[in-house]
Amino acid sequence: MNAISSADDRQEPLPLATLCQNVRGQNPALTPAERAVLSHISDFAHISVQFANRDTLSRLIEPIEHVVTAAWAPAKTTAARNILLGEMHRRGSAYWSWDEAIWVALADGDRVTNRRCRFQLAALGYLFGGHHRLHHHAGIVQVRKLADMVFGPAAVDPALEEIRSTLTAWQASESLMSWQVTNATIDLLLSCGSPRLEHIGEEQLHALVEDYRADRPSRRQGLFKVSRVLADKGIVAAPLTSNGHHRGPKPETLASVPPEWLEWAQRWRKLATCEPGTLRTMFSVILIAGRWAAEKHPESIAPDAWTRDMAAEYVADTLQATVGQWAGHNRNQVRFGEQISASGMANRIDSLRSFFCDLIEWEWIKPKFDPRRVLSLPLSRRAQLGPNPRIIDDVVWAKLMAAGLTLNTEDITPYGTPAAKAAGWQANYYPIEMLRALVGVWLFGGCRIDEIRRLELDCIIWDEGQDQRTGETYPICLLRVPQNKTSGPFNKPVDPVVGQLIEAWKLVRPPQPDIEDRKTRRRRQHLFTYRAQLIGSSYLNEKIIPALCRKAGIPEQDSRGALTSHRARTTIATQLLNAREPLSLADLQQWLGHKNPASTRHYAAILQRTLAAAYKKAGYFARNVRTIEVLIDRESILTGAAADGGQPWKYYDLGEGYCTYDLPAPARLCTLPVLPAQAVPLKATPRGQGRHPADAGTTRPHRRRAPGSRRRPRLRRRARRTPHRCTHSSWAYTQRARCSTGVHPADGPARQPPRRGNMMLAVHPLLAQHAPVDHRLALWKPGTLIQQIRRLSRRRIACYRSATRRRPRLLR
Repeated sequence: MNAISSADDRQEPLPLATLCQNVRGQNPALTPAERAVLSHISDFAHISVQFANRDTLSRLIEPIEHVVTAAWAPAKTTAARNILLGEMHRRGSAYWSWDEAIWVALADGDRVTNRRCRFQLAALGYLFGGHHRLHHHAGIVQVRKLADMVFGPAAVDPALEEIRSTLTAWQASESLMSWQVTNATIDLLLSCGSPRLEHIGEEQLHALVEDYRADRPSRRQGLFKVSRVLADKGIVAAPLTSNGHHRGPKPETLASVPPEWLEWAQRWRKLATCEPGTLRTMFSVILIAGRWAAEKHPESIAPDAWTRDMAAEYVADTLQATVGQWAGHNRNQVRFGEQISASGMANRIDSLRSFFCDLIEWEWIKPKFDPRRVLSLPLSRRAQLGPNPRIIDDVVWAKLMAAGLTLNTEDITPYGTPAAKAAGWQANYYPIEMLRALVGVWLFGGCRIDEIRRLELDCIIWDEGQDQRTGETYPICLLRVPQNKTSGPFNKPVDPVVGQLIEAWKLVRPPQPDIEDRKTRRRRQHLFTYRAQLIGSSYLNEKIIPALCRKAGIPEQDSRGALTSHRARTTIATQLLNAREPLSLADLQQWLGHKNPASTRHYAAILQRTLAAAYKKAGYFARNVRTIEVLIDRESILTGAAADGGQPWKYYDLGEGYCTYDLPAPARLCTLPVLPAQAVPLKATPRGQGRHPADAGTTRPHRRRAPGSRRRPRLRRRARRTPHRCTHSSWAYTQRARCSTGVHPADGPARQPPRRGNMMLAVHPLLAQHAPVDHRLALWKPGTLIQQIRRLSRRRIACYRSATRRRPRLLR
């Protein structure tokens, strides 16, 4: 009987796992009777088992007959059995003891018979040899046929249906579902040795992805999709990532580090609590210190052997180091040989200081020096550090905002292979509603790219405000920002258009699985999730921003560098600080989510035009330049004597006398420190005669102190900013010596200046715009009044104010 009947025709077949386990537990050595029968049937050109030889070879034939199902072709199965009998005769051992290389040679052999029954040979090697990756090494692509032979017909259909339904609900590509995801799932089930998803292990999943790294990229991509479903169902801890093999230091990098230093560094890395990105950077810098120690001090490489002099020498060498020095294996050699920057020096020194501080704090080593004092960057180099916010120009930013608010599907570059694009494939990987919401958050939210990617699904909070003037209500949109590197989750107000774009995306967003937040390690719903994965960290910089630049007609770079996602944060902060009604630094710090106010000051730069306007408004020049006091002859104006220039009516106080020469307004402001060429200063009067002749007989108000009373302390009062009109009392003026006369020679014979009772002082030029222009009121000296007010007592201030209220108003 040469043909093998299927197991479906037999009664009560043994369980497959039990049968295979029993077979592999038998003695693989052939008995003398089995050797004699195998030698007899091998003499024929075509090996066949006669009925008389079945009893002798039952130990070798019956296991094969038990696993045969309807999926096995009887003729091909008989041929595979005969090939195994001939191979056992040549090797002298049973087939369940053969290694994988023997089975691969049989399944992938050059003989026509072997290639005709390669699926049967691979299935027998899978079941009895226990080689679950035999189909991969033998080059068998049709894994569905092999799975039906190994597990039975349609045994993998429930697992396939579960994977397909989940991915379809996540809006996965239907074109890839039939072959990419199906083959990846069956391949994974074959590698795990079970047709059920619950029996899949993470080790088999990672090993399978590692096998397909060099070849079969589509099978690898299918495994990534399957891993997302397994992570959603809790079968594996986390889904696979395409760059997972890049995590951790490379072997060639570790090979250049001394073993005694590497052991300490790796031990520290396992217990350090820094962020993953910070930990990777610090670890690579700590390895640099180990290479330096091996070169400079090979006798003291371990951290417990470092001394203060050795640490100081490392700092000195770091200040003179070049890029790539002691860096070990590094593929980026663009700036090799150049002097390292101040930030690079700080990174090397600060990381090593933290390393030694942790070792001392954890009591791993005994301190021989203080790392905080010895391993510190000099202040001259530390002063070179600091962020350099690259603000986007207002015109460019306005164009980007207009392009982002009108983003369409045609503006995004379609994804796909070159062949698909050549065939007319036009589709975006992400829905346009999701991209519009992403751009809206980027343009108005002022968030970091990590905060944008980690936004919760319900990140928008709507509220209502009321205008205090008009009483009208307006919507308030609050954006819930997740926990970041400096603060916990917080709410910030944004433009309502952001909330509208997010609500539009949520209406069409397909259901997505919970994804673990990398900060909090909690699984939750994310806003920008599609096809069971977060939006890429570089998608905004590499796809969206170039598309917006093309739409707006602007270059992707400016004088400060490339337009990136983080530059928007700096630009928004600067515009909020320089607005017409700007935010305070405290409000801006809370809006940006900064923990330290210094970070807010670095981010929010003051624009030059805003600084120039504030400088002009401060009036620095007008406050410090010596101004001229002007007396106006009211009587000459009322009588008409000053008409047509017949009689002077303005007298400029030059400090040493009066001048009636009318200087132009620009000249009065620009040439104040220098006297005019025609103005001849006259001889000053003695010190006691500095008052105006009209006030010669008057006396100043004086208050006597009671005998024995204490002198009241002088109170320093702030001078009033608004100028006051002058009265006839001479104590309200400066006490410097003045001349009684002071006229220009061109005005004719000297005449006595008018009495102060008919004169008034003009206002400061900053307030001249509120006074009548036609009177050409000149300058008031603020410093003079401030000094006098500080010298007055309360009674004199009251007298001065009452006298001011009784004086006539300015001429209209």
